[in-house]
Amino acid sequence: MYLLRLRALFLVGALLLPALGQAWGDVGHRTVAALAEQRLNPRARLAVAELLADEPEASLPAVAVWADEVRAGRADYRWTVPLHWVNFVPGNCTYRRERNCSDGLCVVAAIERFRREIVDPTLPRERRATALKFLVHFVGDIHQPLHAGYVRDRGGNEFQISYRREGWNLHSVWDTLLIQSTRLDWPNYTHRVERIPMTQSSRRALARTEPQQWAEESCRISQARDFYPARHEIRLGYIESMLPIAELRIKLAGERLARLLNATLGR
Repeated sequence: MYLLRLRALFLVGALLLPALGQAWGDVGHRTVAALAEQRLNPRARLAVAELLADEPEASLPAVAVWADEVRAGRADYRWTVPLHWVNFVPGNCTYRRERNCSDGLCVVAAIERFRREIVDPTLPRERRATALKFLVHFVGDIHQPLHAGYVRDRGGNEFQISYRREGWNLHSVWDTLLIQSTRLDWPNYTHRVERIPMTQSSRRALARTEPQQWAEESCRISQARDFYPARHEIRLGYIESMLPIAELRIKLAGERLARLLNATLGR
């Protein structure tokens, strides 16, 4: 009887994982926001401060995980849950709205929507501030490869992983374990990522300014040959090989978020 109860609890926990998972976790999301904030032009910086004036701290890192907090803790924001990801099919990383986001409820459509709302003069400031907080978070989300993954395993949430005899799933490995392996808080992790040189391909990628292109990049990473461990087990070698990929995605996310805000709020 005890084993049956324990098994039931495990299954319930597994079902809750997709709703609780955060792309990059707290440290990663705040790092994306901090990198972006450092790159804001004066007009965009002033606009951000004005929009976030009612927040306890009027900064991008301070609101970077707000979207995860409200989707889990407030019934009136449950509708935002599917805005955190977009699903692709195996072997096809080309985004088509009618196929990948027909109802408009995905991370690509969310970024398109909220970047319009932050500069819509017909909307009240509170609504535009909410759009900014969503935007900061979703630009981070879309750069996490498993937020552009498969519906069959719910973005890696149902792909179980063993690491040092501990139970994980692949989504939590990318959300938490990779960054956690550095043992840094978000200010120090921001310094670490800031010092990482951009590769030539990443510099070229900055020319891609549309969220569907960012999602396609993430999809191609998640569908790469060695991304899913063959035996549902990873070792230190997986962490060491995937962490640089994750950190380049975080750095790209910060740069792109800054460019997006400078192109909208900074005008």
